[in-house]
Amino acid sequence: MTDLTDTTRFAFGPVAALSRLLPGVRVQLAHAVVGTTDQYFLDPSLRAAIDGKAVAKVQQRLDALVAELRALGVDASGAIEVGSPYNVVFQLAEHFGADLIVVPTRHQHSVVRRISHSVTARAIRAHALPVMTVSQHLGARSGDFGTFRTVLHPVDFGAGQVAATRAAEDFAASTGATLRAVHILRRFDVDSMLDDDEAARAAALAGLEWAQTTAEERLADVVLQIKRVRAASLVLQAETAGEGIVQYAREIGADCIVLPALGRDKVRTQLMGSTAEYVIGHAPCPVLFHDGALDR
Repeated sequence: MTDLTDTTRFAFGPVAALSRLLPGVRVQLAHAVVGTTDQYFLDPSLRAAIDGKAVAKVQQRLDALVAELRALGVDASGAIEVGSPYNVVFQLAEHFGADLIVVPTRHQHSVVRRISHSVTARAIRAHALPVMTVSQHLGARSGDFGTFRTVLHPVDFGAGQVAATRAAEDFAASTGATLRAVHILRRFDVDSMLDDDEAARAAALAGLEWAQTTAEERLADVVLQIKRVRAASLVLQAETAGEGIVQYAREIGADCIVLPALGRDKVRTQLMGSTAEYVIGHAPCPVLFHDGALDR
């Protein structure tokens, strides 16, 4: 999906990498023109004329972006539909039998615009297809994006974790990547909060050690179920889950973060809401949201 701005190019590197790794991949660059979508009271012939001009106005820009993708060796073509961006995503995905929706995003720090109200999140929540987001934090690396070597899989031990890990393993296996499983514990500063109470401080430290050990054991059990790719695990502490995920992704040079989709099947985990919003807006690599196993 493209808005025809430079934001579109954030996704070119990862898309080209997927095209090289998965022979036969075709990319449909899609754009929605709102046109007279809401002007239902207009005469049909007038609406058609207005919409036709709106499509013609942006056709050249879409063609230029398609040409850039083709120059990267991608089998790409373009499509423009009149309608809301959200509806166009659904219509074109069904029309072309899509296997994956890719959405370039630009995080807007100055605008309070929660992901739960965005086209991106609506697609993630409602569509059965996997959705990959790519933000401006991929930066200049997009042009040099070679392949998917390291896939990061945050684990929260919640409902649906088995399917979530299977999907992460599927993606890593399909791209030849190594899988890193990580669990984030919320940081608790014992020294600053209990520095004058030795007994309470000792009890808190013992509790933290138990939580760390328990999480490491549970995460190790998750990794034991991964059979088709090399996998490793780590339990980290951070102020928030989102910050911990993004920071670890930077440290290991992750090429993709794989997360469960938002709110599908009414499954609620900590990797939703503000955490997902933070990861999408700050991840230094593509973020793949899925609904169960990736069957490609």
